Amino acid sequence: MLENVKSVSDYRKQIVKALKKAGTYSAGVDMQVLNLATALRTLDMANAQIDTLDEVTVWEETRYGQKLAPHPVFKVQKDAQDSITRQMKILGLTTELLAGTDETDPLVELTKKVVKSGKRKPVVVKPDAD
Repeated sequence: MLENVKSVSDYRKQIVKALKKAGTYSAGVDMQVLNLATALRTLDMANAQIDTLDEVTVWEETRYGQKLAPHPVFKVQKDAQDSITRQMKILGLTTELLAGTDETDPLVELTKKVVKSGKRKPVVVKPDAD
């Protein structure tokens, strides 16, 4: 079930790489990096477990008997998502920075060309003085 889930260490390396690329990495952010790496792994594990579910509810035993309740993994998933959002904001990371970009993606190439074409010195046209 968890064969494809990366380790906290793998996520940490990915985060540090993104922060270095952004020029914002320092040893002072290691605790936030670890928190984000842990939350990413937790989310990955929750999603892997959700993929195996046939139902989104479970029967829960209460002092009044049984009742239908949301599966606990959905709370784990939501908590992990909230933590990821919070930690990424603290670290100043975007999803794009964290995921990296695919240099072979045609859209990325087109975007680079558009950006480069916009770097030409603008020509200022002045109206003729009458």
